[in-house]
Amino acid sequence: MRNLFFITFIFIFTITVHAQRSHSYNNRLGAGIDATFFNLQTDDVAVESRVGWSAGLETRGDWRPFWDMVFGIHLFNNKFSVQEAVTLDDIEMNVIGAEVKVLWAYKINNKDYLSLEIGPAVALNGEFKVADRRYEDSIITGSSAVAVSSFQKTSPINVNGIIGLSGGLEKIRFTAHFHYAFLDVLNGKNANSEELNGNMSYITAGVRFYF
Repeated sequence: MRNLFFITFIFIFTITVHAQRSHSYNNRLGAGIDATFFNLQTDDVAVESRVGWSAGLETRGDWRPFWDMVFGIHLFNNKFSVQEAVTLDDIEMNVIGAEVKVLWAYKINNKDYLSLEIGPAVALNGEFKVADRRYEDSIITGSSAVAVSSFQKTSPINVNGIIGLSGGLEKIRFTAHFHYAFLDVLNGKNANSEELNGNMSYITAGVRFYF
């Protein structure tokens, strides 16, 4: 994952240097931060969303008439909770990772103030982590009994689709996007030795500052 971060930052830096040679103000480097709202689409475990965060760098540049292109890398810390089967306590959990994205941004009325954005991304994530280690050996509620230790096992790589909106001025834009992971993220099994299945998704809402 460290190698991916390094390669991507070099990639973004190279694009930025090239973009700055353009006379259009719309070729620029930005930094952003988002609130994230995580969801796990699964029938195996009941998951409740919590507010997480995402932060990263991106470049935004002219591509075609009516279109911008956005390249970016964002680190994310998505948070959620599950319910302990015996005590019914909420078990706080999170998943940390990085998402490398390419978005095509359609400028409505060919103006920079508002754009519809869509594109693919590659995501790398770690295992689901338990905030309170007392619950690491717990059983959680779902369609059948699932051990926390088994639920924590995840696939490290996913392919995401992103769609959303952004709007603002030259130096600042506000964004809202939906991210959906197409590949099954769960690698564990329930108490009946049946495979767990689920797809991650999350909503991001935040701001970009351009230099």
